[in-house]
Amino acid sequence: MNAHPTIHRLARPLAVLAVAAAAALGTARPAAAQAGRRMLFAEAFRPDIMQRDLSLMAQQLQLEEWQRPVIEALINDYTTAFNTGVDAMKDRMRTASENAVRSGTTGGDQVLQKVLEPLGSWRTEKEQMLAKFTADVKSQLGAQQLERWPKFERALRRERLLPEGDLSGERVDLFAVVARMQPTPAEEEATAPVLAQYEVSLDQALAARSQRSKEVLPRLEAAMSAMDYEKMGDLQDQVMQASVAVREANDAAIESIAAAMGARGPEFRRAALEDGYADVYRIHPVMVLMQQVRKLPSLSPEQVAQVDALTQEFAGACDQANAKLAAVVKAEEPKAAKRRARAMMERKAGAPASAPGTKPDDEVAKARAEKEAMGQPYRERLMAILGPEQLAEINGPSPDETEREKLRLMADPKGLGPKAQEEGGGDGVEPNPNNPSGADAPPPPAKIRPDDRSQGGQRRKTADPAGEPAGGGQPR
Repeated sequence: MNAHPTIHRLARPLAVLAVAAAAALGTARPAAAQAGRRMLFAEAFRPDIMQRDLSLMAQQLQLEEWQRPVIEALINDYTTAFNTGVDAMKDRMRTASENAVRSGTTGGDQVLQKVLEPLGSWRTEKEQMLAKFTADVKSQLGAQQLERWPKFERALRRERLLPEGDLSGERVDLFAVVARMQPTPAEEEATAPVLAQYEVSLDQALAARSQRSKEVLPRLEAAMSAMDYEKMGDLQDQVMQASVAVREANDAAIESIAAAMGARGPEFRRAALEDGYADVYRIHPVMVLMQQVRKLPSLSPEQVAQVDALTQEFAGACDQANAKLAAVVKAEEPKAAKRRARAMMERKAGAPASAPGTKPDDEVAKARAEKEAMGQPYRERLMAILGPEQLAEINGPSPDETEREKLRLMADPKGLGPKAQEEGGGDGVEPNPNNPSGADAPPPPAKIRPDDRSQGGQRRKTADPAGEPAGGGQPR
């Protein structure tokens, strides 16, 4: 979930200020260090409550009508106080940077240390602001609503933290997947206990990941300043393990929810995996081809049976390939942070950098290539089922037709059409991509008046119902 635009506008100049202070003194750090500092700023200047949270609060706490404007006013008060604090922090950090430069400080890290000093007190102030807001809201709630407060906190944490995951499968929102399926009352009843258990286990994993990040960030900043890449890798690995726990909570819930869904369980499982592991479970190109072939009206009953059998067989092969690729992704993705740190250590030691685009140890790329290559034998078997005319429908023009088109283009390189060539080749005339046939163009359309627009301010279409441009030609 993205922060409020106002917060982004305030946080970005501060991050640039801190990094630029070091760069101005000739001690700019690697990109990894700058990224780490941006992480620090993002955490410090992200509000804990936003205006959009009112809808979530109303839903989870079942607010009464009179409570909504009261809590909306409290959110406005929090936002005003937060923005005031951010403005004050921005001024303090800018002053610290200017004072450090004027004093002749020569160490970029010393400048950064002075610039970052106000962050400690700001974090404390930010926590106090949230505590006050929480107390003020709770004072307006009834007993039953207070019992629902932990559920609201879990929903808010899920909405805030779930999109911040780095791993495949870590960011998937299974509540959204279930909602998209529009479950029946029976399915809702069957999945309710499983979803309640998942809500708690996911929240625990998200809270642990957030806490681990907060604990690691100051040490990560110190390691970056010291260019201690080994330490950086170890610290990032600690956060990565917390991310793995979130992913595992999602993976376990996918299976348990699918089991509770009954007959539609496979449908849910497929949708959840496609959401969480989009690069793994995307449809294979050969499967797309099989679907296109199946729609050919010229297929005989025997061909239909053959295509259906081959498609079913290939679907099983795809399931196996996807499972293998998913296993490799789960094993390799958490190693990325340490791999990057090791590469930086090697470059610091003078080791030659790998050629652009070469990743000899990229097991994920190898597994993905194997999945793609796996489809070729099935493609050949599919093509063997079809006749020459059916192959032409699937594969496009034949080589002879392609060669004839090339010769036509060589004779008419400007694409002006036969009429323009007969009248002198059309020298000095620009080709019309919407009228390549050279047919007489229609008169220009009249200017569109305000009352000639359809709803939404869109121009009314002037093309024919078939969607072809005026003049009858097809754009090339």
